[in-house]
Amino acid sequence: MSGILLFIGIILLVIAIHDFFFTTLSGSGTGFVSRNISILSDKIIQVCVKVFGQKTYNYNGLFVNLMILFSWLLLIWGGLFLVFSSNPEAITNSSGKVANFWERLYFTSYTLSTLGMGDFTPSTAIFKMLTGAFSFFGFIFFTSSMTYFLSVASALVNKRTLSKSIYHLGKTPREIAKNILNFDSSFTYQQISELQNLIDKHAVNHHAYPVVHFYRQSKKRDSFSINIARLDEAISILLYAEEENKYREELKVLRSSLSDFLEDMEKNFASNLLIQKNAENSYSFPTLHSKDDEKELQKRRNIVQGLFGSENYTWDDIFNKS
Repeated sequence: MSGILLFIGIILLVIAIHDFFFTTLSGSGTGFVSRNISILSDKIIQVCVKVFGQKTYNYNGLFVNLMILFSWLLLIWGGLFLVFSSNPEAITNSSGKVANFWERLYFTSYTLSTLGMGDFTPSTAIFKMLTGAFSFFGFIFFTSSMTYFLSVASALVNKRTLSKSIYHLGKTPREIAKNILNFDSSFTYQQISELQNLIDKHAVNHHAYPVVHFYRQSKKRDSFSINIARLDEAISILLYAEEENKYREELKVLRSSLSDFLEDMEKNFASNLLIQKNAENSYSFPTLHSKDDEKELQKRRNIVQGLFGSENYTWDDIFNKS
C-alpha cells in the first residue's frame, strides 16, 4: 500500500510541477492540466451566462485563472501528502508521536506555504530533504504565479486597447471602411500601423498566455470578438471592392496580421469556438475575384463567427450600431 501511495504521489507531483513551470515560464502556452481546466472553467461560465446573463462574462478570466491556480495547489498538495503518507512514521510531533491523517495534511500545507510552524517534523533524512525542497518550492510557486498573473494582466491591457482602438475607428464594418478612406492620409497610415502592431502584440501574448482568450466583457461595445470581427469585415470590404484605394498594400499587411491571429485561434481554441463549416452570409460583396477568394473569405468568417458566436452574438451585432 505504501508503495502505491508513493507512486501516485510522485506522478501527481511530476504532472503538477511540469504543468506549472511550462505554463508560467515557457512562454509557449499552457500545459495539459491548465489547458483542460481552462476549457472546463469556460464551459461552467457559459452555463452561468444562460442563468445570470451576459454580466457573468466579466468574471470569466478571473474564474479561469483561479481554477488553474487551485488545480496546481490541489495536485501539489495532494501529491506531497501521498508521499508523506507512504511512510506512516515519516512525520512526528514534538513529543515523538506519529502524525495521524489530518496532522500529515496539516504538515503538508504549511510546508508548501513556507510557514515552518515546527510543531511537526520529518523523522528521516529523506523526508527532511523533501520537506526542505518543497518549502523552497512553495516560495518559487507563489512568486512565479504572481509574476505570471502580472504578465497576463499586461497582455489583457493590450487586448482591451486593441478592442477600444477598433471601436473608436467605427461602429460597423462599413463605417470603419468609410473612415479609413476619408481620414487624412497621414492619420490613416498611422492608424493602420498602430492596429497592426497591436494585433501582432496580441497574437504573441495570446500564444504565450492563452488564458487571455477567456477574459471577456459583458458590454457589446467592449467586446473584443465584436470589434475584431468588424475590423476584419471592413478590411474585406476595402480589399474586395472593385474601386482602387491608396491604402491597399498597407491593408494587406494588416490583413496578414489578422490572418495569423485567426489561424492561431482555429488551431488552439477550436473547442471554445462555435466554428461552423459554412458561416452564414453576413455581407454581399461585389463580385469576388476568384473561387480562392471565396474560400478564403468563407474560412475567415467561419473562425470569426465562432469567436463572437461563443459569446452569443450574431452577424447582426457586427453590422448594426445598436
